[in-house]
Amino acid sequence: MKILHLLPYSPVPQNFGGAIRIYQLLKRMSEKHEVTVLSYGSPQDDENIRRSFYRQVKEFHVVPHPSAYLTRRLVQCYSLFTNRSFLRVSEYGEPMQRAIDKLCASNDFDIVQTEFTTLGCFRLDTDAITIVDAHNVEYDNFRRMAQNTLSPIRKFYYNQQYIKIRREEIDTCRKHDAIFVTSAMDKACFDRDIPSVPKYIIPNGVDTGYFQPFTSPPEPHSLVFTGMMAYVPNYDGMLYFLDNIFPLIQREVPDVKIYIVGSRPPRKLMNRASENIVITGFVEDVRPYVSRASVYVVPLRMGGGTRLKVLEAMAMKKPIVTTSIGCEGIDVGHNESVLIADDPQDFAEQVIQLFRTSALTHTLVRNGYDLVRTRYDWGIIGDQVDAAYQSLIKLSTSSDRPRKRAFAMDLTTTVTP
Repeated sequence: MKILHLLPYSPVPQNFGGAIRIYQLLKRMSEKHEVTVLSYGSPQDDENIRRSFYRQVKEFHVVPHPSAYLTRRLVQCYSLFTNRSFLRVSEYGEPMQRAIDKLCASNDFDIVQTEFTTLGCFRLDTDAITIVDAHNVEYDNFRRMAQNTLSPIRKFYYNQQYIKIRREEIDTCRKHDAIFVTSAMDKACFDRDIPSVPKYIIPNGVDTGYFQPFTSPPEPHSLVFTGMMAYVPNYDGMLYFLDNIFPLIQREVPDVKIYIVGSRPPRKLMNRASENIVITGFVEDVRPYVSRASVYVVPLRMGGGTRLKVLEAMAMKKPIVTTSIGCEGIDVGHNESVLIADDPQDFAEQVIQLFRTSALTHTLVRNGYDLVRTRYDWGIIGDQVDAAYQSLIKLSTSSDRPRKRAFAMDLTTTVTP
């Protein structure tokens, strides 16, 4: 099949969840199909993609991002005075639309796959099957952020963005032939608002060849969390953990230490650094930090999709304590492959229990490792993507599917909250 793959950014390097998913899916797509990539990015991004995929991908095209020379705050402020969300203002640019038009006019694509619903604002003048890969339900993510923030200003902003993003995201999904979602929970959310569009669960995964267990013993009484720390759900989760959970653990285990690993930690988090709280900032490789920890913690209170960090920790045979939201979308069970706790006291007790109980640690590690090897390896997920393609092609050829019209985001569309 001939596929046009539309990306919001370069997936190289793979240094956060979205880039990892795009990279791994693109790798599997290009092994079986003729793939053309069109991405936002810089000349350096163009070089990175070409170096990583030059033997597999047919063509590469990179367009400068429309917000490349604007600050995030400026774009956010501008969006307050328009009927478009911050995400939509950030992503739409005429050079990208012209590049899409040119590629669709000169190629007979079978599939056009767009990564993230926020990039689904462009007109697709093609007869190809159109798929949007929804890494998250963005509007539900903003709803949760509005619920959890204590700042009246942030609450106002998140609520406003939620209303706009919900309208835009639903309209975008309606205008595609299919939606890829990462979990049954995200599918159920979209089913309520967009029941007529077919949805395929394509979960997040893990490269089990890269994330392997180390042989060195862990550091006693050590915890780790990894993630891009400028992402609101991540730093909100760590501030919540440090304020409400870590002191309870430290009361029972005075020498407990946590390593918070990830790029761009905000100042509010950096100010918490101490002898027992190590904030690394960006690191080239998170695996040594995960390996040295006794327990991996995922104290998230918001966010969408599924957390790749949970899968990576299980692949490295680490016991995990997580909130319900932290392990959403992954087929784990409490006391089976992870420990789940939503109350601060309960979360702290679960961590302490793992420090003291090797039998429970062994059970969680064994079950978690078996789970990722049999269900969440990227090779298995790649086969699921290909099966979805074949299903959609079969559905298209066996039905009276009309010739597709070009579509664009209709900003006047009304969606009842």
